[in-house]
Amino acid sequence: MDLEMLAFRASCLQTVRSFFIERGYLETDTPALSPHLIPETCLEVFQTEYRKPWQDTAEGVVPLYLVPSPELYLKQIIADHGVSLFQISRCYRNAESVGRIHSPEFTMLEYYTIHADYTASLDLTEELFSFLLDTLFPNGHEPAGLRPPFIRITMDDAFRTFAGFPLSENPEPADLARHAAILGLGDEETLAAWSWDDLYELLLVHTIEPALPRDRPVALIDYPAAVPCLAAENTETVKHPDGRRLRWNTRERWELYAGGVELANCYTELRDAERIRRYMETENREKQKHARVPHPAIPDFDQICARLPPCSGSALGLDRLIMLLAGRSSLDSILPFPLTDRI
Repeated sequence: MDLEMLAFRASCLQTVRSFFIERGYLETDTPALSPHLIPETCLEVFQTEYRKPWQDTAEGVVPLYLVPSPELYLKQIIADHGVSLFQISRCYRNAESVGRIHSPEFTMLEYYTIHADYTASLDLTEELFSFLLDTLFPNGHEPAGLRPPFIRITMDDAFRTFAGFPLSENPEPADLARHAAILGLGDEETLAAWSWDDLYELLLVHTIEPALPRDRPVALIDYPAAVPCLAAENTETVKHPDGRRLRWNTRERWELYAGGVELANCYTELRDAERIRRYMETENREKQKHARVPHPAIPDFDQICARLPPCSGSALGLDRLIMLLAGRSSLDSILPFPLTDRI
């Protein structure tokens, strides 16, 4: 990386810090190593160990894990002190492809706002993008496709527009299998054996995401509640084409895309201890069964979340955003020492 890009990256990080500090957010600095993590079946982690000096027994070895996100620590701070905060941190995810927009080690911006829901955090993220563009490009020569306002599309409408059917009226796996086959994503008989989660992911990745507009950032909002996560839930009633009245449960969640790249994820944080406990048990059971590196789950996480004030939390991939701000197409071009050069 040349000096000009090093300086641009530093300016981006400084501008992000200025944005949140000017708004009264506390900047935090939490550990990269942890003896336990939030179990997430979609992620693989890096394991290491601490060896106690002068203790060459099994009891002297403590397994540790590189955090895939600082979420477990940030929520403890918010539960204890009730503050809005942000953190720029290194995060680590194993078994990730190393390529144009992926790296096992990456820079994450996480920001939590108390007494705010996911829509307020989306407004804040629009302000952040405007602040970055105005600060970094005072002469107006900014990269295309990043300037707010964001395009906001519910997940139900995204499926209606880009896949030809609304999710809310097609609640069964057989419905998704039929539509996926119509869209040329596989044979219906084969797809009929797939789970709802796998069919939804297939349609999202191969039909919805490639069709999203690129002239402005796009926020997909109100995810189906069938997609498990720690976001608050809403319920509405919709009419099925056959006349049935269906409960359509959604989660207060959005994901942000720009230039065809997924950038950020946000929830109105779930604070129901019982629901969180059930989620953790399910994820941990699957993690222990299927993960390459099983790990202990963080104890009492349900009680930590139950003590949170009403709040929303967002996670944004800073390396990807810096890449787009720099007008580049690969993370390698904006990382000081990309992993592709070292492995």
